[in-house]
Amino acid sequence: MERIDTTRLTLIMRLRDHEDQLSWHEFHDRYGELLYRYARSRGASHNDAEDIVQEVELSLFKAMEGFQYDASKGRFRAYLRSAVVHALIRRNKKEAAQGAKIDPKDFDYLAADKEASADSSWEKEWRLHRLRWALRSIADEIGEKTLQAFRLHVLANRPVEETAESLGISKASVYQAKSRVLKRLKERLEQLDPDEDV
Repeated sequence: MERIDTTRLTLIMRLRDHEDQLSWHEFHDRYGELLYRYARSRGASHNDAEDIVQEVELSLFKAMEGFQYDASKGRFRAYLRSAVVHALIRRNKKEAAQGAKIDPKDFDYLAADKEASADSSWEKEWRLHRLRWALRSIADEIGEKTLQAFRLHVLANRPVEETAESLGISKASVYQAKSRVLKRLKERLEQLDPDEDV
């Protein structure tokens, strides 16, 4: 797996170039699953959630030319959440004119950030998204057994004894795997996005 070290801000700025297909692919790779899962958690069908991801990305694509991101105005993740919510509203009302598309240049990030923080479903998806994304980005650095032990014990919440037995390793190895992966995940999350706005 290719490791992507691009920061969020650099990626957002690269999206202004409509010809930069690699950046748009990277954006989809980084955020597409989050947008899809959140749409599904809000009741969208599989097909509708996929359409919503494309709609949000297309809307962003159209709005990015000349866009200047100002972190002091709020978090980009608030924009992403609001874009999904508005797409769902438009889809539910089946009227394209309902709920104007959100332009990132004119978006009220601070108000949306408060709204997003109050949405426990979004916050849960955001935290899981960050964890999945960081785990994928370090997978090549971690041995397969270590990664399996972490997934079984930490992510699947299986007891140490059961994890050790199923993998044919010692209990100490399970604890070491947990410690090693958590430490590396924390480092990776800080590298990827120090302000936690991945």
